[in-house]
Amino acid sequence: MDMQAILNKKWKLRSNEKGVTLIELLAVVVILGIIAGVAGVAVSGSFTSAKQNADAANVAIITDAVQRYLLEGGSASALIATATTNVATSEDVLEALQTAGYLNTIPKVKVSTTGYFNIVVSGSPSIVTVTVVS
Repeated sequence: MDMQAILNKKWKLRSNEKGVTLIELLAVVVILGIIAGVAGVAVSGSFTSAKQNADAANVAIITDAVQRYLLEGGSASALIATATTNVATSEDVLEALQTAGYLNTIPKVKVSTTGYFNIVVSGSPSIVTVTVVS
């Protein structure tokens, strides 16, 4: 048999094939679904982790701002005196620190829409504790 006859025979065998079967298509769709599901879980976990990391960074920024305020001669009672009710909320303290130039903007809690930063200054020398309440 010559080469042309072999090629013609292979061509006839292939010409009967008309594309992909339904099973092959279904297998590809299932594999793509599995990949999308795994990627979705990984991405949603990273959003939560990023929000927690942002809150941790904001806690460090607030702690640093309060400590700098106290080290430069400010007093904890002065922060409380800025509140209209004489009981300073954390929001009042953050506003006072922003007004005094220790914070550029008031950080917001990222993990929860109803969360807030709890700021406690106590003791002598002053110990600053900042926590996230969500």
